[in-house]
Amino acid sequence: MKAYCTKNNILVTEKTLKEFKQLVFSIPLRGCRDKRSKYRYYSAIAVFLQHIICSATVSKRTERKSSFKGDDKWTHSVPFPYELGIDVAPEVFRQSRDLPFQRALEEIYKRGIIKIVSKNIYIKKCRQFALSKDFLQKLFPNDRGEYLLQCDRYAYLTNIHGKRSEPKLLEKLIVTARTGQCRAKHHVSERIVKDRVFRDTVKKVYRNMESICINIDALREYCNQHPNIKNMGYYYNFISHIMKVGAELVSEVPFIIKYQQSYKTAMLGGRSFEVGTGYQYLPSEMKRTCLSYGYNYDIKSCQLEILRSELSNLSLSDSNLARLETWYICNNLKIGEESVKEIRFSTIFNCGQVSLSPKSTMYKKLSIKLGEKKAKRVLERWKELMKPLRKDLDVLVDYYLSTGRKNREYGLYVRNAVGQNFNCTYNEDGKRWQTLQMRRKLLAHMIQGLESKAVYDFVISHDGVCALEHDGFVSYRKINITKDWKHPYLRLVLKY
Repeated sequence: MKAYCTKNNILVTEKTLKEFKQLVFSIPLRGCRDKRSKYRYYSAIAVFLQHIICSATVSKRTERKSSFKGDDKWTHSVPFPYELGIDVAPEVFRQSRDLPFQRALEEIYKRGIIKIVSKNIYIKKCRQFALSKDFLQKLFPNDRGEYLLQCDRYAYLTNIHGKRSEPKLLEKLIVTARTGQCRAKHHVSERIVKDRVFRDTVKKVYRNMESICINIDALREYCNQHPNIKNMGYYYNFISHIMKVGAELVSEVPFIIKYQQSYKTAMLGGRSFEVGTGYQYLPSEMKRTCLSYGYNYDIKSCQLEILRSELSNLSLSDSNLARLETWYICNNLKIGEESVKEIRFSTIFNCGQVSLSPKSTMYKKLSIKLGEKKAKRVLERWKELMKPLRKDLDVLVDYYLSTGRKNREYGLYVRNAVGQNFNCTYNEDGKRWQTLQMRRKLLAHMIQGLESKAVYDFVISHDGVCALEHDGFVSYRKINITKDWKHPYLRLVLKY
């Protein structure tokens, strides 16, 4: 196993850190004319001593393999290879002739902090170091188990220069983290969004967006009421994102902040995703809880309605789309409504194809909920029911391919409703698409393009929108749906 040095492994109290700093800074720096070297000199000593403390007090493996087993004055010895010391603490291990001062190893030894056990060249053991028990007693006077239970251990032992400040309330941390106007940094450069029409569209959309207000107190209360690892992970990632991008204080009680979301576009379909783990990243229940001001609107049965319109434009009957309705799936597959959404969307974006492979995403998800045997029966039944719809979707994809534009060098391109192109010949790696895979991607590209266009057109022409969803948005003002929403066939509904 390759040797390594512990980093930031020991959290200590302020009293312990103060004692450690006094001991470290009492070690003299000899032969130094440039005082700027003091910082790295004492930092290297702190790293070296932390590793010895950690290895000598925690690891039982090092005790079994130690050359010196310890006594009343010293702990057992622990190894610290010269090569590792050169990398992590050169001011301690490098020869004095190669440094602008005398190295620290001899000075630490003279202070009685360490005992040096010479290396054994015959059994290929590196030099080892034992630690003074008096030194340890000064740092940790109490029982080790009791010390580890103390709640005021907030600083690392190597924090001798005061880089890590004392704990602060979340409110103070967020307020102090804000930078300027907390401007959004959208990923809309020409290098990232290559299609000019699409790039101009999303720039207009993002320019018309406003900051979103988040109730941190409500979010914390929700996590306290539902204390599981998943929710706490979402919470910590969201707070870390807020700290990174900066936020403005709206209210202290309750604690409400607002921040500007940054967006990037999907490579396929034209949807917008928030950069980082912000509001859009949260689960729906957490979104609903923490939204301080605003109304969340959703396009009802968005993909189904788009497919119905597209099929009718080709003079195809939409009767087979009824097979994707909730009541039809529940009655014919004998499953609950919680599994319907996954089956529906997976079927649509796979062009009606149903895979029976255990490696498929739908098979895995249904196996978790229904068990493998029932999942297999459900998928076999569903594959048979989807045959008529699969033929309709094949006709629709053939039509989309016929609208494409050919390029001698780059192949066939198909543009969706928001102006984003999809290469039907080559994928992102420059390899040719597999036919079935390309057709699935193309259908998703066109449906999501129509979905995104409906959302983008509304955001561009109306003020007050503060967050984008894939088939909806969040608005500060309550919308008069019959008056403001002008789409010919998609219906907007208020979620909350």
